[in-house]
Amino acid sequence: MIPLGPAELEITPLSQEALPPCWEENDLQRDHDRIERLTDSWTSRANVRKSPLDLTLDYDPSKPDFLTELLPFHDHPLYQKAPEEYKQAALSCGWIAYNEKTVAIESKIVSPACMHLIDGEVPGFPRHRHRAGIAQALTDEAFHILLVVQATGVTRQRRQLHELTLPSFDLVNRMHQYQEKHPEKWKKILIQLATAVVSEVMVSEYLSRLSNAFDIQPLNRITTEIHRRDESAHNGLFKSLGAIIYHGLSVREREFFVGALSQPSLWFASPELDVWEAMLNQIGFPNAERMIADCRAQRRTKDVHLDLSTLETLFADLGVENTLRSRAITDNS
Repeated sequence: MIPLGPAELEITPLSQEALPPCWEENDLQRDHDRIERLTDSWTSRANVRKSPLDLTLDYDPSKPDFLTELLPFHDHPLYQKAPEEYKQAALSCGWIAYNEKTVAIESKIVSPACMHLIDGEVPGFPRHRHRAGIAQALTDEAFHILLVVQATGVTRQRRQLHELTLPSFDLVNRMHQYQEKHPEKWKKILIQLATAVVSEVMVSEYLSRLSNAFDIQPLNRITTEIHRRDESAHNGLFKSLGAIIYHGLSVREREFFVGALSQPSLWFASPELDVWEAMLNQIGFPNAERMIADCRAQRRTKDVHLDLSTLETLFADLGVENTLRSRAITDNS
């Protein structure tokens, strides 16, 4: 789980014996086949094709909107000593931020990446072969934005948080900063694609914990579960898209793409403390700035590393050559 909370990732390198099996050339056909199967099954599995979520589900004001353990300050004494109404308001903020981050991922990362593929801006990618499947994913993402906007609209109304505003998220900011370092259009596009691939691989885990939380508001849990079901298909779709993209690139482009893939996992793990500080100040949470300052100081004293086994597995799924894998792993250790 990569929540809007504390996510200190330890280095867990794989031993040589534990490395995934080598990627073979015929695996590329496997990826084409997987995308085509997902494309063919879309009309029966995609939630946008099913009955809409019932927004009139019973709302129990005593039930929390979010899980306490996903707050980045849940164990801070100032949070634990705060009046109950402020703690509940913070949980409602957590639910809203959780979903606004989803909107940011779908609208600013994944959707533009899909359009690069649909528009034929990625050399070597057979866009006409998979254009329909990518357009379906784009449709899913638009539906997910509608889904969470409607669900958080209920929360904003019920909890009197209509005017709560959030700054932009680290994941999006860091991607844009990385793109700004590279004036070449092809590099900007590959950074966008790499961030989308990693985000779609990680978002299922991001959603899974809340989708299984039966003690929170039923509407919130069901909303997350509907989203998670679609994203479980997107996980395989974007792994296969990533592999096809990678194998259509030149040697120079492959090297850059692999480097770009190694970055977003750390960005995804951000506890989004700027977002939290803004929200807590808006609801008047007692000692919010001090509490967030302590979280920042604690985070600075720790080394936050990528779980290298996750990165290695992704590289294996994409068929990245061992030399490029080793270089990227070394750069992140």
